[in-house]
Amino acid sequence: MKKVALFIIFIAFLIQNVLAQKERSNVWITGYSGNKIDFSNNNTTTSQGIYFPFKYFHFGNSNISDTSGHLILSSDGYNVYNSNGSYIDGGDTLVPHDLYIAYNGWSTESQTSIFLPMDSNKYYFVTPTFSDTRFADCQANNNCYMDLLLYSIIDMNSNGGAGKVVKRMQPLMQNANLRKTQMMACRHGNGKDWWLLKNEGDNANVHTFLFTQDSVYDKGIQAFAQPNWGPWDIRGQSTFNTDGSLYATTSHSMGTGLIFLANFDRCHGLLSNPIILQTPTNSQQNPNDTTWTESLSVGLAFSPSNKFLYVASKSNIYQYDLEDNTWFHVYGIDTSFLQFTDYETAYLAPDNKIYIGNFGGGSKQMSRIDNPDIKGAGCNFCPRCLRLDSLGANAYVGTPPCMPNYGLGAQVCWPLESSEIGDKRLETLEVYPNPSSTYIDVSYEIRDKRNATIEMYNAIGQQVYSSQLSHLSAHISIDIRHLTQGMYYLRVENQIKKIIVE
Repeated sequence: MKKVALFIIFIAFLIQNVLAQKERSNVWITGYSGNKIDFSNNNTTTSQGIYFPFKYFHFGNSNISDTSGHLILSSDGYNVYNSNGSYIDGGDTLVPHDLYIAYNGWSTESQTSIFLPMDSNKYYFVTPTFSDTRFADCQANNNCYMDLLLYSIIDMNSNGGAGKVVKRMQPLMQNANLRKTQMMACRHGNGKDWWLLKNEGDNANVHTFLFTQDSVYDKGIQAFAQPNWGPWDIRGQSTFNTDGSLYATTSHSMGTGLIFLANFDRCHGLLSNPIILQTPTNSQQNPNDTTWTESLSVGLAFSPSNKFLYVASKSNIYQYDLEDNTWFHVYGIDTSFLQFTDYETAYLAPDNKIYIGNFGGGSKQMSRIDNPDIKGAGCNFCPRCLRLDSLGANAYVGTPPCMPNYGLGAQVCWPLESSEIGDKRLETLEVYPNPSSTYIDVSYEIRDKRNATIEMYNAIGQQVYSSQLSHLSAHISIDIRHLTQGMYYLRVENQIKKIIVE
């Protein structure tokens, strides 16, 4: 009975935590001056931009709310702002100088910034970019792959709660060959850490990084031999499905219209079973268009149930059925709109609808798929149905912000140690008696002066105990009388001990 009660409490905690984290994507900042779209309380509201003088959030934009759904941080791809539209302390110019000056502080590529929360106070901010040397070559020779991947750390406890960038522009990669677009993150199976995937410049290879509370780890490159991938990536998108089990990314390669789709292991950060999808060309909407521009795949989004993958090309919207491997042409060019400027990135919003942006932010509306889990025409594509016209002359919306699924919870990872990577923080870890039916005594020695977390899991990966170990102590006693007989796993940092409860 005690075990059942403990399990119910544990599950309730997980559900509450997941729901709270989901609120982090409630607010979107997009377009000229950072117009606001708020999905809170099952309602969609819009409000005029708060970022003056003008900042441009139509490409490379990202933002994050707190666990109550209130906006706390946003980025135009180059800077980090607070909820009032002001630079956070140290948040000005988080990319190299020449690129920033050339584009007046606004990003020209999609998915070039992202926020990764570690707790209510600590946030990673990640951006791929050009070194000054690489940017000069891009300008002179149109050889425009990126060579830097940078991260900064934001502490929202600093400055009396106003926040501060406490580490600026730390290099994850230097002298690299990276795509200008296509970066996305997925919550680790442990429910705490983050995997970040970034595409190489002229192939299907993917760089993988692990962000933890204390450190960032380069997990290397996952290589995929795929033909005709090409270097054209001015526009493009990577995404995960809602449970993090599938990863998809576009190829912006001279009209090939290729989509890379693979399984993803949230516990180990590995892609597997890759396939290449060919986006339809010469669609029923535009049967006479034989140019390569017709099949530029620029946006991706999975439906809430993960049954469908939606693909936005330059001028068409497609639905791909992941169960029967069939394509459906959803919509083509919006001929009723004279200022149609091509479709852009697509995101599944908190209201379970998919929103599709506009190239260059030249519209005051976004298109929307109202029923993305319905096959065929029933998905109900609604052109320009998210409207900001009433907000005035500057009410342009651009693209949805780049955000991972903040609400994705934990899953069972086996053998439980996959997230504990890097230098060992423990000199010793001993458990006595083992087996035991009453108490276990844990002796330990932590190498540095930080506290550590001790956790215990049952044989199917459910957490049954968690506490903090103080670096000032060397001993803790744990009451196990409420546990049923069987094998358990005690985890401290990167070390695992098997425990037998008699």
